[in-house]
Amino acid sequence: MIENTTSINSSGEMLVHGTLMMGYAQACLNLNIVAGRQAMELITKLQPNHWYPLSHMRELESFVLRSYKNSDPILLKVGIEMMRIWYTHGPGRSLVNRGAAFLHFQTGSSGFQSVVQGPASTVGSFDLVAFDESRGHAVVHTTTLFNRKMECGVLIGGVISPGDLDYVDVNNDENPDYIVIEFH
Repeated sequence: MIENTTSINSSGEMLVHGTLMMGYAQACLNLNIVAGRQAMELITKLQPNHWYPLSHMRELESFVLRSYKNSDPILLKVGIEMMRIWYTHGPGRSLVNRGAAFLHFQTGSSGFQSVVQGPASTVGSFDLVAFDESRGHAVVHTTTLFNRKMECGVLIGGVISPGDLDYVDVNNDENPDYIVIEFH
């Protein structure tokens, strides 16, 4: 059952913004993955600007992880779709107007905190630690509980959603907790 709440629930569980849940479910539908039926049932009950327990998003994630030996490309697309929905149906358009602005929005976990709520010890952080717009280079350090390939997709989706950049690439192969972004 989908539970809507506006603050940390009584168990102290992390909450995620409705646009993330909708993006995840929509990516499942778009990719025709096995969670498609469950995603369709879920998406009809979601409100983009409400908050939902992380456990509901984890249910979708478990379908993907159980069903695909190599789930990284799927989770990358999930992250992209989550940010597309966040940008078009959530607060994104009012918060960032350029791809580089999305990266700046990550400073001090501001972007992350706009879509995730919970105890600091559980939530972790998603921080911009290096940024050079002239070189088209940025680095984000992440300590969240989320899948790193999905977070790479979040960065791609967030940077391309405003539509002002022609090229975005992310990589976290060297150290999974540091995501390197190239953008032009």
